[in-house]
Amino acid sequence: AGQELKKIGVHIDIVYSSKLSRSIETAKVAIKKFNSSKMIVNKIIRNEALNERDYGDLSGKYKDELIKIYGEKKVLEWRRSFTTKPPGGESLKDVLTRIRPFLLKKVFPLLKDGKNVLIVAHGNALRALRIATGEYKADNISNIHIPPCVPVIYNYIEKEKKLLVKDPKTNITSKFTYQIEEFGLKPSIIHRNLSVKKLIKIALGRNEGILTKSGAFSVTTGQYTGRSPEDRFIVDDNLTHKTVDWGKINKPFPSKKFDQIFEKMKKFEKAKELFVFDGFVGAEAKSRLPIRIITDHAWQSLFVKNMFIKPTSEELEYHEPKFTVLNINDFEARPELDGTRTSTFILINFKRKVVLIGGTRYGGENKKSIFGILNYILPDKNIMPMHCSANLGLNGDTALFFGLSGTGKTTLSADPKRMLIGDDEHGWSKTGIFNFEGGCYAKTINLNKKAEPQIWNAVRSGALLENVILNPKTMNPDYDDGSLTENTRVAYPLNFIPGAVIPSIGGHPKAIIFLTADAMGVLPPIAKLTTDGAMYHFMSGYTSKIAGTERGIIEPIATFSSCFGSVFMPRPAEVYAKMLGERILEHDTKVYLVNTGWSGGPYGIGKRFKIDYTRKMVTAILNDGLKNIKFEHNKIFNLDIPKSYPGIPSNILDPRKTWKNKKNYDKSAKNLSKMFVENFKKFKEVSQNIKKAGPKE
Repeated sequence: AGQELKKIGVHIDIVYSSKLSRSIETAKVAIKKFNSSKMIVNKIIRNEALNERDYGDLSGKYKDELIKIYGEKKVLEWRRSFTTKPPGGESLKDVLTRIRPFLLKKVFPLLKDGKNVLIVAHGNALRALRIATGEYKADNISNIHIPPCVPVIYNYIEKEKKLLVKDPKTNITSKFTYQIEEFGLKPSIIHRNLSVKKLIKIALGRNEGILTKSGAFSVTTGQYTGRSPEDRFIVDDNLTHKTVDWGKINKPFPSKKFDQIFEKMKKFEKAKELFVFDGFVGAEAKSRLPIRIITDHAWQSLFVKNMFIKPTSEELEYHEPKFTVLNINDFEARPELDGTRTSTFILINFKRKVVLIGGTRYGGENKKSIFGILNYILPDKNIMPMHCSANLGLNGDTALFFGLSGTGKTTLSADPKRMLIGDDEHGWSKTGIFNFEGGCYAKTINLNKKAEPQIWNAVRSGALLENVILNPKTMNPDYDDGSLTENTRVAYPLNFIPGAVIPSIGGHPKAIIFLTADAMGVLPPIAKLTTDGAMYHFMSGYTSKIAGTERGIIEPIATFSSCFGSVFMPRPAEVYAKMLGERILEHDTKVYLVNTGWSGGPYGIGKRFKIDYTRKMVTAILNDGLKNIKFEHNKIFNLDIPKSYPGIPSNILDPRKTWKNKKNYDKSAKNLSKMFVENFKKFKEVSQNIKKAGPKE
């Protein structure tokens, strides 16, 4: 023990031992090995609080002898139980009673003064000490083995009046180790909250990816280059049975099958290498959720480190996750035995507060699993979870951008003239808007430096590229190459965006923009919505699924996704819609529908709206540029459309004028209108005013 302390380089000021000879002699030997020239024996302070547990009538007798007299079960109970006393002796609880005052009155004042204290004691005294520090729970202490002569280093946290164990060279604390053991994992090597530099070094050594010329780490995700919503399930139990909106999106999963897969995953990962990220979701301090994400790939840990909120060193010491994600990319389920649809699975257990992911390497499953968790738990706290991006104007005005993947949330919110709050997931509380995440996950297909400079410049050292083809000669990304997938991505921390708001919070929004990528090419590029119209389009959530964002999507498919993200919403759409409606009315928020999809015809014939035009329209919304503009009414979609706006061709504002064949436009527009009406029939409890605010059949 003395030699180990010498290697670590810890200076000892004071030594405590028990009054028993074994403890005193051990202290002397340790001191001699540690630093005999500076440490003298008479500095050992003997304190009876550290004495071994008094075994009473059992003292001096051998274990085998006692078993013959009392039986093995009774002897084991006396030796290991926390509360049971042997005849005439002490329980471990009694030892704890004398250890606590010793720590508070003798040790803590020394630590507060900056002194380093060495405690040498007996097994049960050390067990009691480790309960007193909060490192272990009393009901589990009987299973904890205290190895002899192995030094344990504690850090004293004055603010909390607590001791926490920490390896001086890593983030592995005894509290963390205990949590991992209690979770059921027994890896050979475990890494916790490694730096970006270390994660990349390990990932390179494991051939998980390569570096680009700019220093970004580039990976491919194999078979899965998008989410697998068909393989996502929620455990159906007494907590979720009546609160989850069960159906094609939120599919029930048996609790026993979840436990079965969990046990298989633990066995699969036994004696292997794991990577852990401990952090938070929720930039608003009072609303944040402590999370833990365990993965079997270094690059996946880099992904979540970029995406979520990193803890301070002190927060890491005290970290107690409220939800844990176990993502073992290389573990595959057996559908015929495990009850999954395929070998890939995303299983959410709200009662056990655990998410299991296997059979996919797509990084987005990590973030969207956490998003789904927040979408379930936050409404009960009167916080509205939203699938939207958010930014802040120089005057402090907040704007929200709702939309599914590929509609432009990330691109449009990353505005050089505004400050980014976040690009994908937010909450709306009593005090305003806050980002759930600490990073961005931007699409890079056809990324252009001129059109999207902030995202372009974020692809640098520390960023993570997914499924982006690299030029083998220059090692530069070819953003126009979608041969692996159209869903090419980059994950980077929020502070990579110049002027990003950190902490990422804002006031109540002045404007809300619903983004849709209309693949039919019939919706206008911009329309003003009434409050009822806003509720109608929020509940409808019309857009087109964009190629690559989900497995199997090659061309855009028209879809209705309530809340502009129904695939992430475990509760009924009405729950979220009611919260949004109340907030729009309370804060007089203006709402607009912006189409970033196609014009002049459907996908394959028409062309996608130029991002420059879309940006001008968004700027007009945010700067009150439409205040004095005249609008005309589109009868089919029941929308108010600007007649003109400086810098934008007037024929673009009216979608019918962009089609060569007007009859084909009318036919397609009426077809989409009918789709709106048919979809909205599923909302039975909606007011007539909201129903009338939508398209006409």
